[in-house]
Amino acid sequence: MLSCANGVCDMKWLAGLPLALILLLMLTPDPAAAAEPFSVRCEGGIPVRPYFATFDVDAKAVVFETPPINVETYFGINAHSGEIISTNDGKIEFVLRVRPGRLDLVFDRNQKTMSWPGLEDPTFRPTLTHQCTVLPPRSILSFRVRDPIQHPISVRCEDAGDMYFTMDAASKQALFERGKEGRGFRGEVTAAGQDEITLSMNFDVPRRVVWSRSRQTVTIEGIEGDASRPRTVMQCQEIPPRTMMEFHRDPQR
Repeated sequence: MLSCANGVCDMKWLAGLPLALILLLMLTPDPAAAAEPFSVRCEGGIPVRPYFATFDVDAKAVVFETPPINVETYFGINAHSGEIISTNDGKIEFVLRVRPGRLDLVFDRNQKTMSWPGLEDPTFRPTLTHQCTVLPPRSILSFRVRDPIQHPISVRCEDAGDMYFTMDAASKQALFERGKEGRGFRGEVTAAGQDEITLSMNFDVPRRVVWSRSRQTVTIEGIEGDASRPRTVMQCQEIPPRTMMEFHRDPQR
């Protein structure tokens, strides 16, 4: 067994190993780290526009966000879910569900490039290769938002079926999702303190929502004079931030 003290390993143990095995131990990546979900931002086209992909290699799932029509407002981005069909030599081959057919793409983790295979006759559509940047998994709040969301918070409430609130104080973005329906409502953070975050959610009518970290509750304030919309307090818990992978589980969102 390899023993280390103060960061220095037993060199006699290493000296007894064949050189090839030593190199293998040094160069083999951590399988757990390699399997963590991640996102990429790639750029291509004329004019150059960004697009994104979020990968979960273990689940063989990918969510692809198309380039925006307007690079200033990020208008026109759409999300497509797909499946990873191969992961060999650092290359992730995946297929997107698009109409009327399918779109095959390859992300090279070593070269950090996205390849769009061309037609047999390159005169009409040559193979395209775009440079990419590897990122942490994109927040679900980042969809159609120009500046990436850095520190989102997600909470899950189970009182009336699974419900999720995701919020980010810095960008003031907020999103509500309801269970298997996958229906989402946008909102904004109106106040953020050490313990409480207040939201204004765009439900069928605007509602004030308060997340209390100490009490582990979400309170949806009622509407005066409307008995069908009373004040509601739900027990909730903070969970890992929701990512763009939720679009894979519900492609019709």
